[in-house]
Amino acid sequence: MKVLEEIIKVERAAWEHTDGALRVAATLAARRDSAVYAGHFPGRPVTPGVCMIGAVVELLSQAAGHPLRLAKVNNTKYLSMMTPDDIDGATLAATLDGDTATATYTKGDTVYAKMKLTLNTKL
Repeated sequence: MKVLEEIIKVERAAWEHTDGALRVAATLAARRDSAVYAGHFPGRPVTPGVCMIGAVVELLSQAAGHPLRLAKVNNTKYLSMMTPDDIDGATLAATLDGDTATATYTKGDTVYAKMKLTLNTKL
C-alpha cells in the first residue's frame, strides 16, 4: 500500500539539502474515503501509526529522488491520536541524515508523533 496515495495526501511540500542532510516539510490532508479509516476504527477513525511511519519513508523517498526502505524503527512516540480532522492542515517535518531519519507530526501547538528511523538508502 502506498500511504501517500491511499490515506494521507500531501497538499504542499518543500525540501532542501543542507549540511549533507535532506530536510522536508509537508502540509497534509486526510483521504477520508480510505478503507483504512473505515476499519481503524469504525465510527472513530484514527490514523494508524504504521501508516504515519510509511508516509515519512515515502515522502523522504520522493524528496531524495530514489526509493528508501525502512530498516529499523529506533524510537517512536505517539503523543496524541491523529484523526482525519487532525491531519488536515498538519505538518510533517522530516530530516534524513545519512541513514537516520527523524520526523515530527504537528498541528498548531499539538505534537502528534515523533520518530527516529533507520532507512536503507542504497537499494
